[in-house]
Amino acid sequence: MKRFLFVVFSLVLALGVNAQSQKGEASLMGSVGYQSNYQRFGVGLQARYAILNNLRIAPEVNFFFPKDKVTGLDVNVNFHYVFNFKADGQGFQVYPLAGVGMQTNFYGSKDITYNGEQIDHEASHTNTDFAFSLGGGITLPLSAKSYLNAETKFMFGDKESLVFMLGYGWKF
Repeated sequence: MKRFLFVVFSLVLALGVNAQSQKGEASLMGSVGYQSNYQRFGVGLQARYAILNNLRIAPEVNFFFPKDKVTGLDVNVNFHYVFNFKADGQGFQVYPLAGVGMQTNFYGSKDITYNGEQIDHEASHTNTDFAFSLGGGITLPLSAKSYLNAETKFMFGDKESLVFMLGYGWKF
């Protein structure tokens, strides 16, 4: 019985899902989001290029605004495996992602108060770590050339974090 249900589920899924991206398709997306480990907001820019009909490369840069004198910059190269779901002629895409990246944090100098005096406790410094990312996203087309996107990923590294981004993109 389990095998039968698995076969039925697989057939239904195969009928409703197909590869979305056409080889050579490219787009650019701006986004805003949130990074969990420092609890800070950020902005990002992501380029997408379909290297195969259902596989695209997506390099991105995310800048995270300072919080507690820590500013972040993430540079990633992700790969998306794209699925297209069609309903009433309008399709949305779902994709898992995997990638590698570099997380850079700039720590500003911190002052402390000791006996009523301000003392420079720690000088500013920069820390860069490499990370591996896993996550997924969903893309909702607005027109033939524009789309909305929501993406979340977990960055595995020395400074592990969950990153959630909402974006608007343009295909060209």
